[in-house]
Amino acid sequence: MYSPITPSFSAAFFDLDGTLIDTGPPHREAEEATLRAFGKSGISDDHPDTFGHGVIPGSQMVAEHYGIDDPEALLQEYLRQWKRISASGIDMLPGAEAAVRAVAASGSKVALVTSGERPYADGFIKMAGLDDVFSASVTLDDVTHLKPHPEPYLKAASLLRTEPERCVVFEDSIAGFLAARAAGMTCVGVGKVALEAEEDVAPDMAISSFEGFDIWNVRPH
Repeated sequence: MYSPITPSFSAAFFDLDGTLIDTGPPHREAEEATLRAFGKSGISDDHPDTFGHGVIPGSQMVAEHYGIDDPEALLQEYLRQWKRISASGIDMLPGAEAAVRAVAASGSKVALVTSGERPYADGFIKMAGLDDVFSASVTLDDVTHLKPHPEPYLKAASLLRTEPERCVVFEDSIAGFLAARAAGMTCVGVGKVALEAEEDVAPDMAISSFEGFDIWNVRPH
């Protein structure tokens, strides 16, 4: 049973990849397959951290790092590999669906904020059966700048007509933590990266997973 006390937040924004669904391993597998298709031996030890940046900036980062002079061709190969690998389905992370529904039940409006494309976001919401929970979504098609720029989260706040300081963000990547901070929002980091992040790149609160998560334990920064 939920407390009758009004929650500290009027809106909650969830990242998708790595936060709600387990796309880290298949993303890395797709990147490795893409590099091999371009004649590379695989992922190097100093491979750039592309997760959370979006596929277009991520492909540009990979192309520059490995000296591949056609980022667009690399992007198309990555998308082909991703489609192949993800065809068997990608699971939601433990406790994720329950957490989204619990946050909505607490009285907060809920939005999805992803660096993925619109069809990808809409497909997830439909697949997960969360159409009744998400009030809005922001994708790469809706903004000029992607995370770590604050624009995606500020756009979400505008759509839900709420002030940034009354918003909480759930993220799993450094780019996401920085975007939330730059937007003036409280950030709950989920997973290993969040637990290990320090100082300027750390979220306001870090949890290992959504299992047992309680929105009533989160307070504005």
